[in-house]
Amino acid sequence: MAHAAPCYEIVNPQDRQCPLTARLNNLYGTVEPKPGPIERFERTVQVPQGMGNGYWQHTRLRPSVDLVLSEACFQRPITLSSIEREESVNLGFCLGERIHWRMEGKKEEMALDTGEVMAYVNTEAPNSCQYDSGRLFKGFTLKLDPARLKEEWQLPLDDWLAALTRNPESFANRQATPALQRLVREIVQCPYQGDIKRMYLTGKALELTSVYLHEMVLEREAGTAQPGLTRSDIASLHRAKELLDGNLSSPPGLRALTKLVALNEFKLKKGFKQLFGMSVHAYVIDRRVETAYALLQEGKRTVTAAAHEAGFARAGHFSEYFKRKYGITPSEYQKSLPAKHQI
Repeated sequence: MAHAAPCYEIVNPQDRQCPLTARLNNLYGTVEPKPGPIERFERTVQVPQGMGNGYWQHTRLRPSVDLVLSEACFQRPITLSSIEREESVNLGFCLGERIHWRMEGKKEEMALDTGEVMAYVNTEAPNSCQYDSGRLFKGFTLKLDPARLKEEWQLPLDDWLAALTRNPESFANRQATPALQRLVREIVQCPYQGDIKRMYLTGKALELTSVYLHEMVLEREAGTAQPGLTRSDIASLHRAKELLDGNLSSPPGLRALTKLVALNEFKLKKGFKQLFGMSVHAYVIDRRVETAYALLQEGKRTVTAAAHEAGFARAGHFSEYFKRKYGITPSEYQKSLPAKHQI
């Protein structure tokens, strides 16, 4: 009787007996979606001694939701080729140094730089990822099964897939917004254990999906037909938003921003609020608060340090905006964190 091919298969083209690929294939093949504590859903394998340092962690929260976190530094260059036979919609985040790979049938190389995110629908085409020696590779991937999600949660994943299909640019890698960065940090640095951890991560995974869908897909689609704005105007406004996201601590002023995106000040101010629901100034403040929230969540900075790093000149102003957004002061939030995240 013939055996079905494994859903996920990883090989090292230069070493078919590679101990790392054996561990990775075992990792992806043994996580079963059975009821029980988090230990049955979460598996971790270490990079074998002599090859480098690091790990891969696979967490199956539900049959429809998987998380994959990897962090590795290799002593010698290594290529890992993989093929996945299950349909999935994925969000991939680069948290370490630049990573690049090739997919069979495509000439161009694909890559993610530090802080970037990419959405993609899994295909059965093999792909090969090159890991250079001496570099830190750290990535996080959220994998969703559309059919199972729709059945389990009655979520409109069909709308997401349709939006991605209508807007292929959404597949392009781009800088993750502060809101997405915060959610990824909260998932990676989850302070809980056991069933509470599983509940927490499931909620955060769905929140991450919602925020990505809104900020990266639906927001852009909504902007394709705005009264008084041409396609060129909309593209310039998105460029302005990206420039602000990339330099929140010291963003360009309105006059400088108008020159950078080739819009007059009136159209920039009016169009930005029309497209994104808030003024340029309010947007910068909101994103700074998001950034400071993430810094506090890491547990390595005081409230004042987080405020200054995020771009606030006065801690008092930061506290006011923070409470307005989250309902508590930064100090209260910091005290609510687990002990290991307090300073």
